[in-house]
Amino acid sequence: MKTQEEMRAEVIGKATEDEEFRAQLIGDPKSTIEKALGITIPDSVSVKVHEESGTEAHLVLPPSSKLSDSDMRTVSAAGHIFFYA
Repeated sequence: MKTQEEMRAEVIGKATEDEEFRAQLIGDPKSTIEKALGITIPDSVSVKVHEESGTEAHLVLPPSSKLSDSDMRTVSAAGHIFFYA
Protein backbone atom coordinates (compact mmCIF):
# COMPACT_ATOMS: atom_id res chain seq x y z
CA MET A 1 0.00 0.00 0.00
CA LYS A 2 1.24 3.47 -0.84
CA THR A 3 1.91 6.01 1.86
CA GLN A 4 0.03 9.28 2.08
CA GLU A 5 3.09 11.10 0.80
CA GLU A 6 3.42 8.76 -2.19
CA MET A 7 -0.24 9.17 -3.13
CA ARG A 8 -0.04 12.93 -2.74
CA ALA A 9 3.09 13.08 -4.90
CA GLU A 10 1.45 10.91 -7.56
CA VAL A 11 -1.61 13.16 -7.81
CA ILE A 12 0.41 16.39 -7.82
CA GLY A 13 2.89 14.97 -10.34
CA LYS A 14 0.14 13.88 -12.70
CA ALA A 15 -1.62 17.25 -12.36
CA THR A 16 1.66 19.00 -13.19
CA GLU A 17 2.25 16.94 -16.34
CA ASP A 18 -1.31 16.41 -17.63
CA GLU A 19 -3.50 19.49 -18.19
CA GLU A 20 -6.64 17.39 -18.76
CA PHE A 21 -6.12 15.57 -15.45
CA ARG A 22 -5.45 18.92 -13.76
CA ALA A 23 -8.74 20.32 -15.06
CA GLN A 24 -10.61 17.21 -13.89
CA LEU A 25 -8.92 17.45 -10.50
CA ILE A 26 -9.99 21.06 -10.08
CA GLY A 27 -13.54 20.36 -11.33
CA ASP A 28 -14.25 17.13 -9.45
CA PRO A 29 -11.37 16.42 -7.07
CA LYS A 30 -12.87 13.57 -5.09
CA SER A 31 -13.90 11.44 -8.06
CA THR A 32 -10.70 12.23 -9.97
CA ILE A 33 -8.48 11.21 -7.05
CA GLU A 34 -10.48 8.05 -6.40
CA LYS A 35 -10.09 6.98 -10.04
CA ALA A 36 -6.42 7.93 -10.27
CA LEU A 37 -5.43 6.10 -7.08
CA GLY A 38 -7.98 3.30 -7.09
CA ILE A 39 -9.26 4.25 -3.65
CA THR A 40 -12.58 5.17 -2.08
CA ILE A 41 -12.86 8.37 -0.09
CA PRO A 42 -15.62 8.24 2.56
CA ASP A 43 -18.81 10.18 1.74
CA SER A 44 -18.33 12.16 4.94
CA VAL A 45 -15.05 13.63 3.60
CA SER A 46 -15.02 16.50 1.12
CA VAL A 47 -11.98 17.23 -1.02
CA LYS A 48 -10.95 20.70 -2.12
CA VAL A 49 -8.16 21.57 -4.52
CA HIS A 50 -6.48 24.94 -4.23
CA GLU A 51 -4.33 26.13 -7.08
CA GLU A 52 -1.63 28.62 -6.15
CA SER A 53 -0.55 31.43 -8.44
CA GLY A 54 2.29 33.90 -8.50
CA THR A 55 0.26 36.25 -6.32
CA GLU A 56 -1.63 33.84 -4.10
CA ALA A 57 -0.39 31.19 -1.68
CA HIS A 58 -2.33 28.75 0.47
CA LEU A 59 -1.58 27.68 4.01
CA VAL A 60 -3.30 24.49 5.15
CA LEU A 61 -3.70 24.00 8.86
CA PRO A 62 -4.06 20.58 10.49
CA PRO A 63 -7.43 19.69 12.02
CA SER A 64 -8.41 21.65 15.10
CA SER A 65 -7.89 19.91 18.40
CA LYS A 66 -11.54 20.75 19.02
CA LEU A 67 -12.68 17.94 16.70
CA SER A 68 -14.45 15.04 18.39
CA ASP A 69 -12.79 11.62 18.49
CA SER A 70 -15.24 10.44 15.82
CA ASP A 71 -14.41 13.38 13.55
CA MET A 72 -10.69 12.78 14.02
CA ARG A 73 -11.10 9.12 13.01
CA THR A 74 -13.01 10.17 9.87
CA VAL A 75 -10.36 12.72 8.92
CA SER A 76 -7.58 10.23 9.65
CA ALA A 77 -9.30 7.57 7.54
CA ALA A 78 -9.35 9.96 4.60
CA GLY A 79 -5.59 10.22 4.82
CA HIS A 80 -5.15 13.96 4.30
CA ILE A 81 -3.32 13.22 1.06
CA PHE A 82 -5.15 15.94 -0.78
CA PHE A 83 -4.86 18.82 1.58
CA TYR A 84 -1.16 19.32 2.10
CA ALA A 85 0.94 20.67 -0.71
